[in-house]
Amino acid sequence: MQAPVAACIRRANDTQGMTQVKKILLAVAAAITLCAAAAPGQAHAASCGGWGAYNLDGEYAAISNVHPRGGMNCASSRYVVNKWLKRAYQRQYANRIPTHFWDGYVTWYGYKTGRHSWRFNEYDSGTSFTFRGVYYG
Repeated sequence: MQAPVAACIRRANDTQGMTQVKKILLAVAAAITLCAAAAPGQAHAASCGGWGAYNLDGEYAAISNVHPRGGMNCASSRYVVNKWLKRAYQRQYANRIPTHFWDGYVTWYGYKTGRHSWRFNEYDSGTSFTFRGVYYG
């Protein structure tokens, strides 16, 4: 038995075979469109990094699942979290994630949004980022 596409190619005047080919091509085009539309959302859903560090008392905390918000990009949130938030935690004796710090340009203000969820905002530009922070001390 011949495949529908092969049969259509051999009998170009057959309208039923042409209809089948059109349906197949439309289905393939729709699948490609759905994949292309889903790709940017999946890339944005990926985490932008995190860290693990010890404070001055030797107590360990870990940051993960960093996500930019409010127009901030992944590289900027990774820079603030890895360079400035990590440094603020390492320079203190407290076993808590710092709730505000200055990154050399602006001041970031943070608060808990859940048991392990955090959000930091910078109010001048309206940018922010979220992450999961866990203290293991």
